[in-house]
Formats: sequence, C-alpha cells, structure tokens
Amino acid sequence: MQTLGAIDSNEGLLSRDEVWKYINGGPALLMIVRPADLKILYANEQFENYLGYTEADLKGTGIFFTDLIREHLHQRVQFQLTTLKSDPKASTRYVLYPLKGKDGKETPYYLYASPIYADGATDVYSFVLHPDFSRWDMPFTSFNTRELFLEQFNGEYFGTFEWIMDADKVFWSAGVYHIYEVDDRQFVINRTVAQQFIHPQDREAAEKATANAVANGTDVDFEYRIITAKNKVKIIHSLARVIKDHEGRPVKLIGSIRDVTEQRNIEQDLKNKVEELNHSNRELEEFAFVASHDMQEPLRKITTFSDRLSEKYKDVLAGDGLMYLSRMVASAENMRLLINNLLDFSKISKNKQPFETVNLNLILRQVKTDLELVIEETGTVINSHSLPQIDAISSQMKQLFANIFSNAIKFRRADVSPLITIETTRLSDDEKNRFELPVHSDYYKISVTDNGIGFEEEYSTRIFQVFQRLHGKSEYPGSGIGLAICKKILEYHHGLIFAENIPGAGARFVFILPERQDTLKPISE
Repeated sequence: MQTLGAIDSNEGLLSRDEVWKYINGGPALLMIVRPADLKILYANEQFENYLGYTEADLKGTGIFFTDLIREHLHQRVQFQLTTLKSDPKASTRYVLYPLKGKDGKETPYYLYASPIYADGATDVYSFVLHPDFSRWDMPFTSFNTRELFLEQFNGEYFGTFEWIMDADKVFWSAGVYHIYEVDDRQFVINRTVAQQFIHPQDREAAEKATANAVANGTDVDFEYRIITAKNKVKIIHSLARVIKDHEGRPVKLIGSIRDVTEQRNIEQDLKNKVEELNHSNRELEEFAFVASHDMQEPLRKITTFSDRLSEKYKDVLAGDGLMYLSRMVASAENMRLLINNLLDFSKISKNKQPFETVNLNLILRQVKTDLELVIEETGTVINSHSLPQIDAISSQMKQLFANIFSNAIKFRRADVSPLITIETTRLSDDEKNRFELPVHSDYYKISVTDNGIGFEEEYSTRIFQVFQRLHGKSEYPGSGIGLAICKKILEYHHGLIFAENIPGAGARFVFILPERQDTLKPISE
C-alpha cells in the first residue's frame, strides 16, 4: 500500500500529483490533514506500519487526527496550527504527542506541522511525525522543552561517555572534558587512560563495578573520586549500562558522570556540624548532671544549718533577722527543686531502660495517687476515657502526666476548681503527613485540656524551653523546667508535643506518641 485513501472530487484541494510532491515512502510518518476538522486526507505507508490503520479505515467517515490523541490535547493542536498560520516559522512547530494506535496503545511522536497552499485554494497541513525512541515516559512536551532540559546538562558538571570494548576506545562529551579538566580534545582515550584519572584509593572498587557490569549485564551506579588533569580531587557519580550485540555479547559501555563534589562537601559539612552540635549537647547534659549532683551536698548543709539556726535561735531572732533567715530557707528550697529538675532533665537522655508495653490507664491511676493530696486540696476533677497501650518507658510516662497535671493545677483560675479532660484518638494518615511522621507507623494523639488561666498564643513554643517562665515566682512557684522535661520525654519516645491556648477557657496540651517503637529510633540516640 503506497498511500491510504483517495481525494474525493468535492475536497478540491490538491491534485494527486501535488499530493505525491509531499508524501513519499520515507521512514517518517506523513499525513495531510484538513484544518477545519483535522480529517486525515492522505497518509503514507508508515501510517499503517506505525499505527496499524489501513486504507479502508480512511474511507467513509474516515479518521481525524483528534481520534489519535486524548481529548485534553485537542485544544493544543488547534493552538499549534493557529500559531503556524500567523507565523509559518514559529518555533512551536515541534511538539510531542502520544498517538493512539489501532490497538489502543499510545506511543509518543514528535510532530512537525507545516501549512501547504495550492493554487490559492484553502490551505491544508502536512504532518510529519517521528517516533520518540528515548524510552522515557514523555520527558518533553516539545523540542523547546527538550532543548531546555539538555541545557541543564550541557555544563561543566555533567557529561556522557562511551567505551567501545573491542577497539578499546573511549569517547567523551564536552562535559566530561570539563569535569576532568582536560583541554586537549584530540587526546586519545582508552580504558587504561580513563582509569588513570580515578583516585588510587577508589580505583579497585571502580574496576570491580565495571567488570561486574560487563560480566553480568547489570547497570553501574557508583560514586568515586578522580584526580583531574589539573590535580584537583573531585567526587563523581556515574551511571552506566552495557550494550550487547544481537548475539548477546557485550560490545559497548555507555554512561554519564556528574560532578557532585560541591553537593557532597555541603552534606559532609552539615554532618560535621550536626556531630559537633550533638557533642556539645552531650557535654552540656554531662555538665548539668555533674554540676547538679555535686551541688546536692553543699545544699544539704545549707538547709541543715538553716534549720538548726531557725530552731535554736527562733526566739532570739526578730524583725530583719527572722526575715533574712526565712528568705534563706526559701531560696535553699527553690535551689533544691531546681537541682532535682535539672537532674531529671539530664537523666532522660542517659536513660538505658528498654521500651516495654505500658498501659497508660495504669500510669494515670498512679499519677492520681501521687497527686492525691493536691487534687483533694484544690478540688481538681480529672475526666478521661480509655487510654491506649504503647511501647514506652513507664517512669517517663509517669513523669510526663504528672508534669502536665501539676501545670494545669498550678495555673488554675481563682475560686474555680481545676477541671482536666483527657481525650485520645488515633492519628489519621493526613495528620501523619501534616506532622511529617512515617505513615506506616501507628500513632496516638492524647489531648489534655484544662480550664485554667491559659497563655498568650505567642508563647506556645517558648513555654517548652528550659527556664522559661511567663509569670513571676511570687505568683506561681516552680523552676521553669517542667514542660521542657515533657518535651524531651516526647522526643526520646519519637513523639511530639505542642500547646494550644483556648481563649477565655484554658489551655490544651497535645502529645503524640507512637504505638510501637521497634521500627523507630529515639531522636536523642
């Protein structure tokens, strides 16, 4: 079949001889289309070879170019032809379209469209289509985007190579010459020469990776260092593939290299800074632990002698003397509380207890028992539904709930009994994504809401910092470490904590805990 279809007399656009001027039996797929409705008037043999449509398919109602593409691309074709009509030299002529064959399978083609005029008659268009053999899934929408894409890799950080095995010839693109800092493009390269650029410490591993690819037909994905012609050390990421002949014999290794030196240096610099920060944090925690521990003994002496002084001379001291003594006793007590809280804070990361299944309902009952006296004195009511079982450290969960409850009771409204409500839900996948948590793990969200004085929303982050207080000690006693301890406990359990102010109604503390710890690593390790 030389051509498909025939011109009907009422089409009256081109003579058969004129059509042959534009349609031939070359390798490209060619067709003549009518602009009004994009009906295919003529096509060459490749139309059937590529798409499977026969001469019979073009007769009768025929085939329209819009039948070959998806509906959302119809407007794109019209835009392309409109552009050509106003400017035949428009650079938008080359566009990539997925064409649907008779079997329903889509294949990408580059389309070159050009207007044709005959004897002043209405114009038609010739469509020349070339299959995209790149095997990529529609990487470009047009030749313009292809050029833009290639420009990104046409610099000094990217290049391609080919090694012809039988001839032992290596061919480099301009980018490889830039990376290797070789100025002589006439430089004869074989495998041995190319290997000389590889850093001596990485040469053996690179040779093994290449030999394995050739022997087994596997791809190469490898990073190594090179020493350039100008004696600079660079880090290279190489991707390569073995090409075989029709007998399955390896004949060529093709690939690309990318200079990732700057990227790896940045990554290493960040890694070093993180390690320095972790080291600094460990030293600070060690200092806090040792200092707090060592201050216990002199503090005990201060407290002991203050008590003795108060007991022995309480009848002698009066006025300023008694006031000074009482202030000294109070300050010693505040220091004791501060030291104990510092020790608690530093012990969290030093904890060596394994995670175990913890029933939070049992933890809640224990905390209520420990706080029984203050709960009774303040008339506090704690309402809760069933709490889950999770992998955790029991003592830290107990400290977490105790600190949250103590905080709610401390910052209560005057003449209003504290009301604490605990609610638990499973975290949805949307919430996991919002909090940047792994979707494959299960998490619980536990909300503790109180009816206290609340706080200004701008302080919702600051309250979890060590020694941060929103009120004076005379108003609300404490060390300012309680919520910082809660935050550190949650971090150690690979969880989250945040606070929300409820205007005019109190505050809500929300902590998120994973159900299982076996696939999670504590942040502090």
